[in-house]
Amino acid sequence: MPEHDPGLADGAPRQVRFDPTDAICAGSLPFGTAWQVQGDAGIGKTILAAQFALQGLRRGESVLFIACDDTPERVRASQQQFGFSLGAYERAGQLVLIDAFSEGGSERFVVSDRADPEELLYLVTEVLAGMPRPTRVVLDSVTSLAAYLSPRALVRLIYEKNRLLKRPDVVLMDLYLAQAMDARDAHCVSNAYDVLLRLFYAEDRGGMPRRNLQVLKVRGGVFDPRPFPFRIHREHGLLVDRDYYRR
Repeated sequence: MPEHDPGLADGAPRQVRFDPTDAICAGSLPFGTAWQVQGDAGIGKTILAAQFALQGLRRGESVLFIACDDTPERVRASQQQFGFSLGAYERAGQLVLIDAFSEGGSERFVVSDRADPEELLYLVTEVLAGMPRPTRVVLDSVTSLAAYLSPRALVRLIYEKNRLLKRPDVVLMDLYLAQAMDARDAHCVSNAYDVLLRLFYAEDRGGMPRRNLQVLKVRGGVFDPRPFPFRIHREHGLLVDRDYYRR
């Protein structure tokens, strides 16, 4: 049975429950926001996105997942390895995948020309319009779109996408490979988002690399800006050490 959202009873905005950020921010963040996730290669960005989607699905929300880095078949198989089974949600119409990676393919929704941002915007907008709300929209990843678009066209696409899709019952999460964009373009793009998360490696005691999650921005919200270590659990995704600074 889907979890109850107490914010709905008193007319307050619906909240985006998400364990990794709930551990750092002062309360859950609302729908109607756009999230940017920056991360080093191999740090766990896609796992974070799958966890974000699955937690929404388990709460009775719908999810639109735009696969730009891999085929939907491999996305499903990869998430299955981490215990994130998506099949039942797809069959129920609660989860929809858009294939923005393949040349053709057998998916119901496919972006045929990745160099045409208008096609992507039209398809995403049309699919989202037919989905039950509230909805989490995940784009994995924006960096792959940069291979087909000029920097200016990419920035324009992000602003237009966020403008078209930003609704009180929709939350957006876009993934970016860290330092893959020019610094000026990266700064311009980040301004299009309400929430900015950073995943990165830092040297731990003994010289071992340690995964960290840091909230860099929450527009109008309260959060802890310090980096928090996290580990990846096969069945639960990212587990943030919320007590790290208390020890």
